[in-house]
Amino acid sequence: MLTRRYPRITGEYFTYSYALVFTNRFWTLIMSGLLFFYFKPRWSRSTVIYEYSFPSISNMLSSWCQYEALRYVSFPAVTLFKSFKLAPVMAMGKLLGNKEYPQYDYFVALVIGIGLAMFMSSTEGVNFGYDVYGEEVSATWTGIMLMFLFLFFDSFTSQWQSRMFQRHRDLSMLELMFATSAFSTVLSLITLIHTDELGPALDFVWRHSEIHLHFFMFSVCSTIGQILIFYTIKNFGAVVFTIIMTTRVLLSIALSCMLYGHKVSSTGFLGLMVVLGAVCYRIKKKVEGKHLIKWQGMEDTKAHELVQEWHEHVDT
Repeated sequence: MLTRRYPRITGEYFTYSYALVFTNRFWTLIMSGLLFFYFKPRWSRSTVIYEYSFPSISNMLSSWCQYEALRYVSFPAVTLFKSFKLAPVMAMGKLLGNKEYPQYDYFVALVIGIGLAMFMSSTEGVNFGYDVYGEEVSATWTGIMLMFLFLFFDSFTSQWQSRMFQRHRDLSMLELMFATSAFSTVLSLITLIHTDELGPALDFVWRHSEIHLHFFMFSVCSTIGQILIFYTIKNFGAVVFTIIMTTRVLLSIALSCMLYGHKVSSTGFLGLMVVLGAVCYRIKKKVEGKHLIKWQGMEDTKAHELVQEWHEHVDT
């Protein structure tokens, strides 16, 4: 939506990234509200309302950085960059929760970083001198900086939410999802109004009927995707979910290259294989001595693990 014209070829670009953030969070709020009404979990009595604002703000910023990065780097590069989430998640876990991680996680994070560097430095489709609108940018590393900011904010979101589960044992996953979405919806709307983007964004949508379907598909797919993600992790375990998300990365990059003509050099392809190999190695280490598929649902006490896996692999 941010990298095409409306109408095609001769039209104008939709440049309001925060409108996408608001739309995504608004539909997530509706979905989580319906789920909350249906399952009727108990409200947490130990949480303080301001605690929900921290992951809400960081989640908004991570989404904005992700969408903006697509203006400067190709979709395959952004998709592969997200595989590097493991490193900042571990660093933030150490900072906020003093968590311990197995040694192979550090090795995997290092190898993913090497593979990512190979891919980013050799991919012909990544042009750091110009953005998608053909305008020269002031900093050649704008896209990479945005992705690093995305990783930082996203890792903070997951670790803060995990910290909330550890501190508030009566907090349910649905309550956290609903409260965070409510904060994000309100804050993103305020941001749109404050930056004077709400009016132009609505005017753009009003003038270009073609974008209506894209907004609808963007919102519905994102919302349904989150439901399926929670269901998969809770009922089949994190390992199966990781395998699915790794396969998705490969398919997403392949489809993007075929549909939009993104070129990947031999070195870039090697970097891609290095990243996927590291992820597969981590899957192998995680599954050792365990059942591959966990059929029973995840207990409420393991909700922080669900959040951890969700943010390690999902595009928030």
